Amino acid sequence: MSLTIPATKDIITQNKSKFESKLNQTIPAVDKSFLNVLSTEEAVLFTLLYKYAAERSRQNLALTATGEDLDLIGSEYDVIRGNSQASVLSVEATGTDGTVVQSSNNYTGDSNGLQYSIDAGGTVSGGALTLSVTASELGVIGNLEVGETLSIGTPVPGLNPQAEVLSVTTTGTEEETDESYRTKILDVIRAEGGGANATIYRTRGQTVSGVARCYPYTGNPTDLQVNDDSSVPPERTVYVEADSSVDPDGIAPTGLLNSVRTALTVDPDTGADLEPLGLTSDTLYVESIIRTSIFTEVRDLDVPNGNTSGCQTAINTALTTYYEGLRPYIDGIDPEFERNDTITDLTVSKIVQNVLDAFGATASGVGFGLSAGTSLTSYILKPGELSKNSGVSYV
Repeated sequence: MSLTIPATKDIITQNKSKFESKLNQTIPAVDKSFLNVLSTEEAVLFTLLYKYAAERSRQNLALTATGEDLDLIGSEYDVIRGNSQASVLSVEATGTDGTVVQSSNNYTGDSNGLQYSIDAGGTVSGGALTLSVTASELGVIGNLEVGETLSIGTPVPGLNPQAEVLSVTTTGTEEETDESYRTKILDVIRAEGGGANATIYRTRGQTVSGVARCYPYTGNPTDLQVNDDSSVPPERTVYVEADSSVDPDGIAPTGLLNSVRTALTVDPDTGADLEPLGLTSDTLYVESIIRTSIFTEVRDLDVPNGNTSGCQTAINTALTTYYEGLRPYIDGIDPEFERNDTITDLTVSKIVQNVLDAFGATASGVGFGLSAGTSLTSYILKPGELSKNSGVSYV
């Protein structure tokens, strides 16, 4: 039963009724009479107390808590909000053998203008030197792709001024949002762990900053994509969805995948092996999710008030929200009541129709497909597959 906060005017009426009952007399209708004023002032206070109580009740639940209150709930389940962290890159500098590079020097990203400190100096050997560099600012701003270049701040005799990114050691991330953090807390609350249960892989993987969600399955990626049941239990595939600040489509970069693999196989406190019940790194596959484009077709759109562009924008927004909210379902891990992995032509039509009704518009039909001009009646997301709106055509 939901809490309904009485309207202030109703509380004023209740207060007057109580005063009249206790005093056995009618309160004068004059607004400035003492009991009228007292009834109103108390009603305002009661309303504030109602709202405060409702707010504190929401902050006690993982489903509705925010900010520090959500952090407190998470700490009870040993789920810590992902902090912002700086990008760490492995770069290759080239030059004359014997050239010494000091850690006091620094590089600047050629594409982002951000400074990177050298974690430890070294000496060029064989014409090259591999260095670890850390971005001077926290967050995704410091992320560079393999092959991008950085320029050294102070020229070093015998050293080429540019270095090239070889790999990403740590992906720069922003502080985790309430909604992303809430999902991870609920995953732990609802999980049934133990042994090599797939939920262990989800909760461990989701401790990595920059990870929005992990989708663990029994089997290898190839068999999973073709619905082949030949995979054996020691094989485990974990698909990783990156936070939108890392990649708008949630595609996890190599550095983030490596961090997830480490979280799944190594104890962060002791460095001990975490491979349970015979599962090994050789049969653990950590891959990025894929994001499938969904195309929608609206036939014979008619907007009588002339606001066709506004209607089309609203349709696009509604479909974007719908397609991006779908998630692959994992039996035994995800609760059935939250299952949302199937696109149907009826659902897509209903979403569009709701927008049409708001604009007083009509259309003769709605369809969707995996490419423009195609039509499906339904589509179930495969393991590790998410969807996105890739455009609405009007014919």
